[in-house]
Amino acid sequence: MLVLGRRGQLARALAACDWPTGWAVTLAGREALDLERLDGIGPFLEGHPAEVVINTAAYTAVDRAEAEPEAAYLLNAEAPERIAEACRRSGSLLVHLSTDYVFGGDGTAPYREGDPTSPVNVYGASKAEGERRVLRACPEATVARTAWLMSPDTGFVAAILDHLVRKEPVKVVADQRGNPTQAADLAQALVRLVSARRAGTGGGGCLHMAGERAASWYDVARRIAAVAGAETGVTPVPSSAYAAVAQRPRDSCLNVTQLSSTYDIRMASWDAWITTDAREGLIAAANRVEKRQQLGG
Repeated sequence: MLVLGRRGQLARALAACDWPTGWAVTLAGREALDLERLDGIGPFLEGHPAEVVINTAAYTAVDRAEAEPEAAYLLNAEAPERIAEACRRSGSLLVHLSTDYVFGGDGTAPYREGDPTSPVNVYGASKAEGERRVLRACPEATVARTAWLMSPDTGFVAAILDHLVRKEPVKVVADQRGNPTQAADLAQALVRLVSARRAGTGGGGCLHMAGERAASWYDVARRIAAVAGAETGVTPVPSSAYAAVAQRPRDSCLNVTQLSSTYDIRMASWDAWITTDAREGLIAAANRVEKRQQLGG
């Protein structure tokens, strides 16, 4: 088992999750494989043969991508295509991670796997192009679309808690909806998916792998704030209150029924794990604030 990526939320969760006995898992970060060097991808994968390759690496700076489209397409479309080509040649099962941002967010129901993509920003467009290239090069690959990935010690959870621990008011967007997804839960779901694919269940194509229950960023932030005892410190605001460079989908909720019907995998809704993650993150946030204070920051 080869995981491309090492420091991201999902790669770290994959490193920490429970793998079946006998599975050897290797994580390859940028120091091992620089995906910006396209010509090195094939030789690296040939030199590190694996039955399964999970590609978690990506260009994820949504706003910066508007000014750096070439960099976004390089990591999100061109590099995955080279990975898929190498996996097709070797016969490796490829699981490539994608995003709900391939959709425009103006639908009236959660998006299904076969719905046409309609990204509203460069990041989403580069990921949609990556999906097409991966499946064209390696039709047996699984393109796993996920959404709103969260962990206790980084990303959205950590950002909210850092502000609240410092007793700073937080304004959170209330008019964007998606599927909050726990990184640890997604990692374990990927283990089950790979086991099923290796046993002959399912096949190539797109698959939605995200938390079952939708929410707004404000919904999640309020629950995080409740753990910190600071619900009044979180205020809902419209997207227009933020001068974000890149447009975000208004409602990019994913329909996840295929995951359960084909693979018998159900991922937890955000309200089942956010309190536990927030409690863990609160300790880390308090330690970060204390350390900054000791350093005079």
